[in-house]
Amino acid sequence: MAYTLNNVDEAVDGKYLVVRNKTGQAKVGTMVHIMSAKQSSDGRIDMGYRVTGTGQNYTARFDSIKDFCSWARPDTFIARYYECFDNNEISRYIKINNRTVVTFCLPIILIALVLIWIIFGAILGKAGAAPIVVGIICSVVAVAFVFFLYKSSKNKIKMDLYKKVSASRWGVTIK
Repeated sequence: MAYTLNNVDEAVDGKYLVVRNKTGQAKVGTMVHIMSAKQSSDGRIDMGYRVTGTGQNYTARFDSIKDFCSWARPDTFIARYYECFDNNEISRYIKINNRTVVTFCLPIILIALVLIWIIFGAILGKAGAAPIVVGIICSVVAVAFVFFLYKSSKNKIKMDLYKKVSASRWGVTIK
């Protein structure tokens, strides 16, 4: 899901999860607290932030608000339970949440459809309409399966993190 700000002042005093590497700045998976934001007349933005875990202060320069929003996004779930997760879990969470229909589903669907129709294309010359009907059914099933995989992976990562938080914080195991 895309996140954008209307004004740089909206970012001040917010906690953001770093989702993209930028040279000399906090690493992916780091929670940062935006301390200050100033926009210059040329449209560039200077953000002062503090790394939540270490307390180190940094300043980052972005070409636009959109550039900042692609570097970090607000995530209340991770912000609330940041200390419960390790860097690998947060990186996996970011990777799965950054998936879109275009970047994840479309390539897999295209490959599946090409393979299905290559297989059924070889059969088409030998039989009547049956391979075409079966090919269409297989195509629909493949598309549905990819969308199911897309949705279930997003739900599964969130549920895995909830399980970890509930077990470590409240002693409750979610099954």
